[in-house]
Amino acid sequence: MSGTNIFAGAHDFVVSGTINAARNINIYNNFGERAISNAVIPLVPNPSTRFTGRTEFIAKLTEHFSANPNDRFRKRRYFLLHGMGGIGKTQICLKFIEEMSDHFSTVFWIDASSAGTIVQGLKGLCLLPEAKSCMLDGSPESALHWVGSLKENFAMVFDNADVLSPAELEAYLPPGRRGNILITSRNSTMQCLISPENSLEVTEMEESEAVLLLLRASCLNSSSMDLKAEASKIVKELFFLPLAIDQAGAFIASGATNIGDYLDKYLHHRETLLSHSEFTGASKYNKSVYGTWELSYKEIQSRAGSDDFHKARAADSALFLLALFPFWHHESISEEIFSYAATQEKETISHPDLPLAHSILDYKLLSLNKDGTWDNFIFREGVRVLLSFCLIKKTSSDNVHSMHPLVHAWGIDRMTVNERQKWSLMAIATLSDSLKNNESQSYGFRRSLVTHVRKSIQYTNTYFDDTYGKFEWLLDEQGYSSEAEEMGIQVLDTRKKILGERHPDTVLAMGNIACTYSNLGNHTKAEQLGIQVLETRKTILGEEHPNTILAMGNLASTYSHLGKHTEAEKLKIQVLEAMNKILGEEHPKTILSMGNLAHTYSDLGNHMKAEQLAIQVLDASKKMLGGEHPKTILAMGNLASTYSHLGKYMEAEKLEIQVLEARMKILGEEHPDTILTMGNLASSYRKYTEAEKLNIQVLDARKKILGEEHPKTILSRGNLAYTYSALGKYREAEKLEIQVLNARNNILEGEHPDTISTMRSLATMQKAMSQSMKVGYVDNQVFNTSQKVSVTQEVEGENVYTGVPHSDNRVLGDSDSDAVCATAHLPSITNVHDRMIHSQKKGICQPASCFYPFLMLSFQGHLFSNIGNRISNFKSQLLLGIHKKKDHTAHS
Repeated sequence: MSGTNIFAGAHDFVVSGTINAARNINIYNNFGERAISNAVIPLVPNPSTRFTGRTEFIAKLTEHFSANPNDRFRKRRYFLLHGMGGIGKTQICLKFIEEMSDHFSTVFWIDASSAGTIVQGLKGLCLLPEAKSCMLDGSPESALHWVGSLKENFAMVFDNADVLSPAELEAYLPPGRRGNILITSRNSTMQCLISPENSLEVTEMEESEAVLLLLRASCLNSSSMDLKAEASKIVKELFFLPLAIDQAGAFIASGATNIGDYLDKYLHHRETLLSHSEFTGASKYNKSVYGTWELSYKEIQSRAGSDDFHKARAADSALFLLALFPFWHHESISEEIFSYAATQEKETISHPDLPLAHSILDYKLLSLNKDGTWDNFIFREGVRVLLSFCLIKKTSSDNVHSMHPLVHAWGIDRMTVNERQKWSLMAIATLSDSLKNNESQSYGFRRSLVTHVRKSIQYTNTYFDDTYGKFEWLLDEQGYSSEAEEMGIQVLDTRKKILGERHPDTVLAMGNIACTYSNLGNHTKAEQLGIQVLETRKTILGEEHPNTILAMGNLASTYSHLGKHTEAEKLKIQVLEAMNKILGEEHPKTILSMGNLAHTYSDLGNHMKAEQLAIQVLDASKKMLGGEHPKTILAMGNLASTYSHLGKYMEAEKLEIQVLEARMKILGEEHPDTILTMGNLASSYRKYTEAEKLNIQVLDARKKILGEEHPKTILSRGNLAYTYSALGKYREAEKLEIQVLNARNNILEGEHPDTISTMRSLATMQKAMSQSMKVGYVDNQVFNTSQKVSVTQEVEGENVYTGVPHSDNRVLGDSDSDAVCATAHLPSITNVHDRMIHSQKKGICQPASCFYPFLMLSFQGHLFSNIGNRISNFKSQLLLGIHKKKDHTAHS
């Protein structure tokens, strides 16, 4: 066999070069294109000359098969490499065989892509001189018996055993106990032929390996740092799939584009580049990326037309799921979605012109058992088929699956325009019917569902009244308030037009969009709509109707956002009294109302009263709901906040740690409440190094989940600026303060208290910076801005601000240089002094999400040790004002 110059296409990767078999090894292979006497010429390809990395897989194979080949008592060894098409299974086997050429006496390479190719290959073995000498009759059975009778340490590779079942493949394994069997397959259930520890899933390449492969395939200098940087972008976009990377390299090498322009071509022509065979270039895989998955699709399609009812039904279910999944996110595809969709009570049509999503839902996979539970048998049969072709994958969670991003993209790219329209609507309808627009479903489910919702709404703008209402609530709850706003406006406009302004469903939509405006920081709009909702419900439903009371609570929350704490207090007292009367003192909603009122007392500086209520709320929550219920944990956080106001920092920190641990366990690290608690804990730390770490985590998480301009992200940025100041990192602090001020100028309307207080904080910061080497410079008059000054942190409860009684009631005057010094440093701040006077005349309490950093520095004794007596007396009051901010997500 040595010296044969034959080029044969290996499956699952790139094959190129000539065959140079070792002198002491016989290697036989079959390829269906070369037949002699109804058999095939035994040939084997070398691994690709561009083969890169994959050392961990080859090392595992080497370890498994490298026992003493002369051991007379050595039993046959089996191994399975499984993974998706195009992942490189065949190439790993070829490289392994090459490196172990001294270990095996003979290697038989069988194309196992079908029963026919296996039979053809076995017949080809009968043509070998060694086989002919044994008088074989040319049948596959005689070939198997001959292989099984060999005393040498042979290896037999069954490559691409993707379509056959394990039982079908087992029939073609040679008898006997000697030799070595290596199988490659997309079907992980082939593990049942061997022990699970003797199988390995082939996964995507490491980035460094992928970059090297791309540059080699592109015929480019693999040592160039600039080219490596460009290659890194490409392999990330191709999700480190070897076949896709090789084909990209072949396209670049052809001169059709350069490496710097490839991603632009890919963005606009992805389907063409991944599906057309002409772009396989130098690759000897002989199939495009999309082509390899299309083979699986055609096999499933063929099974769906089978006369075997159960086989056909399973395949039909698989095709249904394969059409649905690409319109959801490629990760966290949960069986729960179908379970909820099957059992959810369907909404009734309030008006024939308001379409509902469940009216188009296909219930093929949503049938129920006699007891009303979902019958998941057909669904799981479809999942089983998709798993067998590695078109979806299992995850670490039970009954949750994922798709490789490129398989996910292929699922849509292969569809016609009409098919995309049909299945995008089906995907949205399934998600909609799985969702209840309340908190009765687990937060984890809602968190995973929102990723699918955000993906699915990209493909269609067809309006369904039930869908848009549910999705608005979910998006708002999960922090995607801008997207929720778009949906909420459409719901409100549509219902106004069809149902009229005073219809209960229209008023409900108005209340929902008011809450969304509030979460976006647009509290003025929220207030206007909140008043309208409350007045309408009073008129139509009456003062004591639960929906009227809910509207009253939401408006009270908005007043708190606006710093109108007296108005908020009045409404919250009314809400609590109504809840006590209608629901009783121990009802969860009554307890919640009590907690909200406690926050307002804190806002008004009445922390003793707030503490009393907060303790009542926590005790009642533990009694009624249990120690680990989310509302109990919330109450614990609220009490911790109150302890901070009262200077009980040890008690506050202890509770905050309990809250954080509980939320990380129950909700996960990225839940908004977990992030909120992390910020609260940072605020309770007196050690600013630890606080800095937590505040950075909080800011990074909020930027990722909520976006750069979300009010809570801005709040976190201000809190981190404060911590930087406390650590003496003035430049970092100033940079963040300017970002906070610019964001608030863009988002908040008019002379908003948060904007004004941020201006003041920045002015103070800049004066502290300019005088940082002059101990004792600070002017005693710096804090005499108004009758009330507020400093804010994250608050458990509602988004409200705390006013701390000032030690001096003097109104800001012209001599307050701190108030105006920022104008010399920041052109965007103008007339700071006039705007503060104006806000004082309007009676606006001045809360701040950014603190007065040099005050905290003086507490640490870093710089301002000679601060005036009035400020020294005031520092404890300022600490009492540090208070935390809660996400208010209640909807009308």
